[in-house]
Amino acid sequence: MTQLRMVIRSMLTSEGIVTAMDDSTIIWKPKFGKIRRTKIQAPASVLLGVIGPKGVISRIIAGDRYGGVSVILLPEMKVVDRYVVGNSEVRSLCLSSLSGDSILVGCDNGSIHMVGQRVPNRVVSLFELEGPASAIRVVGQDLHVQQGWERKVMTWSGQQSKLVA
Repeated sequence: MTQLRMVIRSMLTSEGIVTAMDDSTIIWKPKFGKIRRTKIQAPASVLLGVIGPKGVISRIIAGDRYGGVSVILLPEMKVVDRYVVGNSEVRSLCLSSLSGDSILVGCDNGSIHMVGQRVPNRVVSLFELEGPASAIRVVGQDLHVQQGWERKVMTWSGQQSKLVA
């Protein structure tokens, strides 16, 4: 009997397609070459592609339903790191530095974290909002957090920024 899987997230890149399945499998289908797959610890809730030095996506960051963040190397599809920010679904991801050494994570419960190998203790909780952080990005010295139709401009400590969005 064949097990049917469902696509829950996908990402189109110039080099191929990344697909996240409901059984926690992440599949890389390059334009040229063979299909590769890997498995993360929980079904993905969000995907982020990280552009490497050659100008193409070299890593995939996958946030999952149970508060995990996995770093996957392309094209090998090797999981090279995993961070756990809590038990709330990861809703948004953003690089917090140009080098990609640290990643901002927005969760369904409103918590905002920074993760990375060079982050103290690998995970730092920055602040909490009321409601999910559905998108997050760094603009200058501020964080722009989208919550439904509302965008909040925050400092890194969680205070409202003096800038108006």
